Amino acid sequence: MIAPLDWGLGHISRTIPLIELLHERGHEVITCGNKISNNIYKKEFPEIKHIEIQGYKPYYSKNRSQKWALIKQIPKFIKTIYSERKIAEEISFEEKADIIISDNRFGFRSSKTLNIYITHQLKIKGPLLLIKIVNQINRLFIQNFDHCWVPDFENSMLSGELSQSGLEKTFIGPLTRFKKTVSKAKKYKFKYLAIISGLEPQRSLLEDEIQNCFRETNQHCAIINGLTSTKETSSEKISFYPHLETTAFKELLTKSELVICRSGYSSIMDLYILQKKVLFIPTPGQTEQEYLAKHHQKTHSIYYQKQGRIDLKKANFNFIQSKSETKKKLLKVAFDKVNL
Repeated sequence: MIAPLDWGLGHISRTIPLIELLHERGHEVITCGNKISNNIYKKEFPEIKHIEIQGYKPYYSKNRSQKWALIKQIPKFIKTIYSERKIAEEISFEEKADIIISDNRFGFRSSKTLNIYITHQLKIKGPLLLIKIVNQINRLFIQNFDHCWVPDFENSMLSGELSQSGLEKTFIGPLTRFKKTVSKAKKYKFKYLAIISGLEPQRSLLEDEIQNCFRETNQHCAIINGLTSTKETSSEKISFYPHLETTAFKELLTKSELVICRSGYSSIMDLYILQKKVLFIPTPGQTEQEYLAKHHQKTHSIYYQKQGRIDLKKANFNFIQSKSETKKKLLKVAFDKVNL
């Protein structure tokens, strides 16, 4: 059973290579998550069995700090953690599951299965007054699992300090649904492709600002709005797309010269493999994305701009240099270690 966190679409899309490898090795896979994850999984794996379970349903505030919005949601998060533990026990018994792979869902484990936890955040960034206790809680929850898998290389190239911890862990390499770089085009259909993702209301605020920026460029541009319930439309010189399955997504990237997106970790893993030039726009007050944006500006010269101050005329685009480590089959090695 595979259960991704409902905190942005990246947690769902990065489980796709796990499912593909499990199918290759002859395993039956059941996915657990909300309706959005079901829509995505059905596009990639039409025959897969999906069990709908309660999500954390997080949200952000309109402000530039998310601290109080997240603090107010702590009781809801705790309730979900303990309820999903009970749900995991019930489903694993009913489905005769052998292994649970939880992507950042603290409570989704069972006494009847081998339990694997996937995260790049062994060390959480946040307000100094809270961060010590938050990291202690994070550590305790992770230690309840049999294995902790980190989707990065052993040198923490992509996640930086976030994955540097004394916790026992296995590095499995970047988790992305893409297998190779996007080929360069002699002529691009779109100058800019904006990938809008994340929680409301910040998702909509970014989309509105990006649309205004695109209208000022007089260039053909595209926006993937991160929604699964909308259809492809066009307005003036801007084309709008819903969440796309892997082949369509890569095709659109091939047609686009430059990418604008959040500095979310799943996006970073995708862009590392795809080798597309990007400008990051971290979610205001989202400390993880703000750290990752600064980390990759320092280590890979990938620039970022703040939401509310996006200026494409001053933007610098770059890509994360691919290393030979990509060729290592770290995920397959991790599978072998647990006899998957």
